[in-house]
Amino acid sequence: MLRIKFALITVLSLALSGCANSSPEMVSISLAPVPYSIQVPSEIAKHLSVEDMALDTSSEFSGQARLAGAVAQVYINYTTDGGTVYGFAGVYYFGKDDFAKVGNPNEPPLYGSKVIEENEMVLAIAGPQDSIFDPESQDGKNSMALYELIYDPKSFKSS
Repeated sequence: MLRIKFALITVLSLALSGCANSSPEMVSISLAPVPYSIQVPSEIAKHLSVEDMALDTSSEFSGQARLAGAVAQVYINYTTDGGTVYGFAGVYYFGKDDFAKVGNPNEPPLYGSKVIEENEMVLAIAGPQDSIFDPESQDGKNSMALYELIYDPKSFKSS
């Protein structure tokens, strides 16, 4: 009887460890100078890059965001397997009061939707409205998964 219990415990332990290994490995991608990182599956992470919008001094929109009170702003870019880079989402970090001032209830949010509010600061995301990829393609599946992650506060870790 003891051998049967030991065998059963061993088999159940192996089965449970197999389940644990089936979840995707998560990778942390820094959004610096925004003081957060985003946790994404490694399969998606290899397609992502982050670009500091403040470095593009020719961008009028970035300048407007800065004047509106954006403390930091970055693009999350997605690169397909073919090497084409697409801007996926804008990430904006505002003081709570400044973010409230730029919101107009009669218009789409100019600097995205509030995802996290803590310490009188707001992390807002302006993501895609529709996927530009075929939903059946790997890029389409990655895009759909990433869309879910960028609006989930649990995906972000404070730096």
